Formats: sequence, C-alpha cells, structure tokens
Amino acid sequence: MWGASILPLTLALPCVSAITLHRRDDPAVLGLPIARREATPKLQKRSSDVVSTSLYNNLNEYYSVNITVGTPGQNVSVAIDTGSSDLWVNVPNSTYCSGDDDLCASAGTFDISKSSTFKLLDYDMNATYVSGFLAAGPYVTDTLEIGGATVKDFEFAVAEQSYNNIGIIGIGYSASTDAASALGKDYDNLPVALAKSGAIKSAAYSLWLNKFDGTGNILFGGVNKAKYQGELQTLPIVQNQGKYTSLTIALTELSLKNSSETKSYTTGLPLAVTLDSGTTFTMLPKDLVDPIYKIVGATYDSKYGAASISCDMHSADYNLTYSFSGATVSVPLSELVYLNYAEPDFAKGDCIFGLVYSESGANLLGDSFLRSAYVVYDLDNNEISIAQTDYDGGDDDIVEIGTGTAAVPGATLVASAVSSATGNGAVQTTAVYSSGATAATVTASATGTETGSATGSATGSAESGGATSASSSGLGALATSMPNHLLSGVLGAGLLLAL
Repeated sequence: MWGASILPLTLALPCVSAITLHRRDDPAVLGLPIARREATPKLQKRSSDVVSTSLYNNLNEYYSVNITVGTPGQNVSVAIDTGSSDLWVNVPNSTYCSGDDDLCASAGTFDISKSSTFKLLDYDMNATYVSGFLAAGPYVTDTLEIGGATVKDFEFAVAEQSYNNIGIIGIGYSASTDAASALGKDYDNLPVALAKSGAIKSAAYSLWLNKFDGTGNILFGGVNKAKYQGELQTLPIVQNQGKYTSLTIALTELSLKNSSETKSYTTGLPLAVTLDSGTTFTMLPKDLVDPIYKIVGATYDSKYGAASISCDMHSADYNLTYSFSGATVSVPLSELVYLNYAEPDFAKGDCIFGLVYSESGANLLGDSFLRSAYVVYDLDNNEISIAQTDYDGGDDDIVEIGTGTAAVPGATLVASAVSSATGNGAVQTTAVYSSGATAATVTASATGTETGSATGSATGSAESGGATSASSSGLGALATSMPNHLLSGVLGAGLLLAL
C-alpha cells in the first residue's frame, strides 16, 4: 500500500435523492469487458446512456481497462480504482518507461506529440506515497474514448516521472483529485464527465468482480440485476470532516460462521471502511482481525505485509460476514485463501490469506471482499447500494441509472443506517498487495520529496503493446478476470493508485 500526507478536501457533489433505475430497450449504460493479462517480467520484483469498456485483471493485483487518448486515439491500459479520482498515463520518455527494458510496453504510453487535440495546462500532478514518490507531470486535456463513449477536452495528467508501468483511472469523487485537493482546481473526472457528456444519466456505476478466478464487469450508468442475489440495500456514504471525499460506509459488525457456531466481533465499531477496487486485500484493525486469525489458524507476517494460512483451509466451512447497519455481505473462506500463492518464507503448505492488518486511518474493503459483493456507487446522491454477488450470473438484465428521487427498483434504503463513523483519514486510500515488501498507507500529496518537471515536452513513439481496443459491442459489461500470480512490486493508491 502506498502512502503520503493526508490533505483536507472540499465537498464533492451536492446531496440529492436516491438514484432511479430505468429499464429501456436502449439504456444509457456503459459496460466494459475485462480479460486476463500477465504483467511484464520486470514487475516480478496491481439512445443508450450506459457505458461499457474492457477491464483486465492483472496478476491478482488490480483490474485494468483499455482506453484511447488523443487524436488519433492511442491505445493505453490503465488500472481502474474506486479509491482515487485522477486519470494519469505514462509518456514514452518518462523516467520509468524510457529504459531499454521497455517496461511500459504491455500497458502502452501516450505520445503527446502525435495528438492534434492535446492541450497543456499550467499546473501539475505530484503523487507521493509512504513508500515513496510515484508519479508527477502536467495536467492536460485531450479526447478520451472509453467503451465506445467519447469525451472531448477531458482533463488528466501525463506522468513524465513515474515508477509504475501502468497508469491509473480513478473513479472516486471529483473533489478528491490531486488538482482539486492540493491546488484548489476543480475539474470533472471520469464519472462526472461521462454524465455531462450524455453517455450516462448520472455519476453512478456498478461493480461486479465475480470469483477469484472468474470474470466480472463494471457498468457506468447502469445496474445488472442478474449479477446479485436478493435485493440491493442502500447506505449513506460516510462524510469525512463534514465533506464527501471517499467511497466509504460504516461497518457495524463482523462475524465468522460455520455449520456449528457464529462468532461476532464489534470491537471498535462502527468503523468507516472504503470499498476500494484498487486494494487487493481487506485491511481492518488488528483488534478485529486477530480473533479471526485465531480461529482459522492464520498468521500475519509484517515482513511482507501479508498473512499466511494453511492452503487446506480453502475448503473449510467458514463464512466471514460483514454487516452495514443490517445489510450484509458474506465472504466464503475459499475467496480469502489464495491457493498457489505464497511468500518465500511461508511454511510448506501455507497460502496467502486475504485479510490483513490496516494502517491507522486506512481501513479498506478491497478485492478479497468486493468479489463477494455487488456494489452500486452513486456519487451524485452520496450513497452506496450493496447486495450479495451471484457468482453464476445468468443472462444480463441491465437497467439504466437515471436521475430523480425514486429509489433503485428492488432496492431498499436501510432504515436508521449509521451515517457517521471514524477510522479513515481525510483522503481515500487504496492498497494493492505487495509481495516482498511491507504494505504502507496510501494517500497522495501535492508536494513530495521529489517534484516533476512538468514541461509537457514528451517525445518519442507511442507504445502499441497495451490495449488493442477501447470499446465493446452492444451492452457488454466490463469483463474482469483474475490472473494466476501476484505482483511482487508494491502497488496501491490514495489519490492515485500505484500499479
């Protein structure tokens, strides 16, 4: 997990009523298919108004999506992150991508000299994390295409200095971009820009990751009713110091259940937890995690920032249930035991366990939780709706997220839901498991130990090894899939996700 200084943020969006879903023959929904990819070896040291695009799960570390930027469009893959808000991409001559090893070939880079619609802005992005400097470069505007939807004059950053082979596309609150939080320069990030462009009705989207080794989807502006069980239950997003800064709700109970008994844990609850697709594991306070470790036989290893557990526990009869004012999501132990994944010092027969200790101010429900949930992030109304995932899915039943005061069809606003809780810092945080290095808190800072010389003078050839297409036909959702091994480099994000 990356980390950095925590910055105060401004209010993101006005609070309005709950979202409305509309069924139409041609819904305004953008869905993206996702496929499995391997990272480069060097990383072994993360009128329809629905938008769809391809998402790729890389090395069980992060989910990426194909986009095109510039005119003509250049193909780039970026990590998609609900725990951050900026889009940034590498340029060919960046400090990380310009070496002989061609580290950025798999994700692609953006050559600004080859775009006729590129415009350089007069302020910079600078991301610094607990683990060190990650990326810096100027903010720019250019044409963005994602899943067949086009946004002209979209604002993002180009990383002339970076230590990561793939950029990030953050889809959190627009008030939490580096430009807004550090420089006071607000702009429309992806969810808001898609809504204003007319591609979707409102700044809202749903996420379905599916099984550890399965494929999933993301739908901007829509919900796929075939991908969850029961009904969606709607919860208020928790404010931070009176402002909406991250996609956070209140965890009110944690329980571990098998066929013979249920153990409930409420120490330190309610607790503000961020539902973060850019985080590999679930990260909770030690006092909550240790009783679970004791029952299932897991052990935390501070050397790696990871936990070990007997691989045989993959088939054990346990479910870890998270309660949010009565709305629940149950995670089977099989989704927490990472079969065939282990650190070098783990005992023979031990695997990685997807529940670890959190750093102070960064309690995150990452992919090891989200794979068991269906989540609707409604930024316009400051609400999150959740349901138990349906692993088997079925035929798509996609409905459009509209605007207005009505609740989600089939969803229930949770009565007397906890709307305030402590536990997370001023900036949303994201962390991706880092094999061989201790995880660290993830936030972003406008300044850092290193600064980028954001001159906008990137030159060279655009890489073609990244995305091959940024669109998908019909209402196909953003398909996601999990690769077969974990990255050993540190990954994570605060205002930015390091992958």
